Amino acid sequence: MLRARRSFEVVRAIAVFGGLAACSSKSPDAPRVPAARSQTIATSRAGHALAGVAADGTTVFAAYRIFERKVSVVEARRGGAISWSANLDGTAGELAVAGSQIGVVLATHGEVGAGPGSGPTGTEMRIGVRGDPGAMLVALDRASGARRWHRPFESTEWVILTSVAAIGDELVVGGSFGGTLRIADKVVTSGGGSDGFVARIRADGKLAWLVRLGGTFSDGVHGVAVGGDPKSPRIAIAGAFSLTAEIQGEPLKSIDDKSPFGDGFVAELDGNGVRRWSASFGSRADDVVAGVAIDPRGEIVVAANVHEALSIAGSALVPRGAGDGLVIWYGAGGELGNAVLVGGNDFDGLRAIAMVGEHVIVGGFFSGKLGLGDRELAAGGGDDAFLAALDANGTVATAWHVGGDGREELTSLAAFPGGFVAGIAHTLGANVEDAKLAAPPAGTTGAALAVRGL
Repeated sequence: MLRARRSFEVVRAIAVFGGLAACSSKSPDAPRVPAARSQTIATSRAGHALAGVAADGTTVFAAYRIFERKVSVVEARRGGAISWSANLDGTAGELAVAGSQIGVVLATHGEVGAGPGSGPTGTEMRIGVRGDPGAMLVALDRASGARRWHRPFESTEWVILTSVAAIGDELVVGGSFGGTLRIADKVVTSGGGSDGFVARIRADGKLAWLVRLGGTFSDGVHGVAVGGDPKSPRIAIAGAFSLTAEIQGEPLKSIDDKSPFGDGFVAELDGNGVRRWSASFGSRADDVVAGVAIDPRGEIVVAANVHEALSIAGSALVPRGAGDGLVIWYGAGGELGNAVLVGGNDFDGLRAIAMVGEHVIVGGFFSGKLGLGDRELAAGGGDDAFLAALDANGTVATAWHVGGDGREELTSLAAFPGGFVAGIAHTLGANVEDAKLAAPPAGTTGAALAVRGL
């Protein structure tokens, strides 16, 4: 396997190890943050599906979708005990801790509740959210779960919120839409089948700014991340685009300007939503972005999935099977850095990414066998899941196996100081390394929160 060459540093060594191909250039040796206490909390209950997770170091927050009803519940847990729970209309997605608030993204259909006591007589007021689906960002009190505010995202066709990140006590969201999108008093129109967008929401739920990106085909934002000082933040966004797409007038360059397939992009915005730089990557097949993060050195790291060979700075990275995960680094000014493939001989890929200190945490799925550093994982009955910590060279420092006789899936991933929490869904009994999870009461509703230190 080959490592893609870092374009802004001298490459010192090339290494090859099972299931992962990458290019090395430096070996950071920074002191580690004290590791969090590892635990695995089984949360399975009939009719519930685990969606987003978040954590603040003492409390784990998780959102569940309730089958057969378009409602969700958000829970706060300390250890195995539930501190509070909040019911929300809509289908929950990702979460983010923003100061004293928890941001929750929701898909909505028709009327939704605006919170207890919001009506003129003390009953709950119902509000219509336009779009099929429409979307809502809700802020819950971090200590009690009480609703503080809600911000509708409406469209003449549809709108989906895919990602959320915190800037202090404010929130940045990304997503995609068709037709005309309205957030508060701002309106943008899609240039084609779908466009992407990113928006900054103030601590009181008011819109700070809205940025649309895209072209005449299908485009979307699939990950957002925030770094730096909250007073002068760096906002990273990543997603997929097709021919003719642009960000604030700057074209995104397709890998093949005659191909209808989508490529991946990454861009940095400042705190006012102004583009600083953008870059693209991909193969001659459709490429999918799983998320984005910012490391302590200021590099932006993207997790994606590729199905054919791609060229990174003149070096070819070739998936071993039908698909592999891709982790790619960019410098603070957009310079291309390391790139690694994560996968084996079958169909494998990434679902999420987060930063814990100097390490990139990625989580994904695999079948057959997967080599991660000095470990070889073997999948059980269906697809298994995995988590891996990579250093800045793309070397696997630690890996975790999530397996069993059924299907195991990573639903969400979030970092906190010294560790991370992963949302795990499973269909039968499963193992998260040495932690055993019982079979769920219904075949598709197994769930667990895996907290790990690093």
